[in-house]
Amino acid sequence: MSTLVIVLRVLSLAAFAAPMLLSDRAQGGEPAQRASRPAVDRIRLVANITAFGLFFASLLFSSGSPAGAMALPLGLSGCTLALAGAALVLRSRAELGSAWSLLPQAARDTGLVTTGPYRLVRHPIYLGLTLLAAGNALSFGSAAAFLIVLTGIVPTFAWRARAEEGELSGAFGEMFADYRRRTKMIIPHLL
Repeated sequence: MSTLVIVLRVLSLAAFAAPMLLSDRAQGGEPAQRASRPAVDRIRLVANITAFGLFFASLLFSSGSPAGAMALPLGLSGCTLALAGAALVLRSRAELGSAWSLLPQAARDTGLVTTGPYRLVRHPIYLGLTLLAAGNALSFGSAAAFLIVLTGIVPTFAWRARAEEGELSGAFGEMFADYRRRTKMIIPHLL
């Protein structure tokens, strides 16, 4: 039984690699565009990466036993949630196509994407990554990792999403305002 739990944990961790390995490479704009990005954009990204670093460290140092009574149910539910999150990230990145970049930028030439997962929420990649992280925390039986998802990862995603929405509003004006009125930020029908 503990071998199955370990396999589920490895599979849930591998789900993190899927969006990075299976999606198109981000162009990120021309070098001059990247250089002109405000430092606060990089700070938001660094804060998010730091939260994920703490998250992975907590998985390493505070995982539950793979032989415990709840290990298999947590492993199964966590792995399922992580795989669903990875699928959402991959689908959302595919929908964005050339509009995706690590440091988001709104440009009229790429257009405002409102199809696929974007028809329900404005930031499905952040939702998918949150599901991935929460799934791993469950799979590993780590309360500390789950706490970091809630107090580190989700807040940094919200910080980044608000900044992106400012850029989208500036680039797309009323078109983005209409889109914003009919969709939720991260959780369909709720938030």
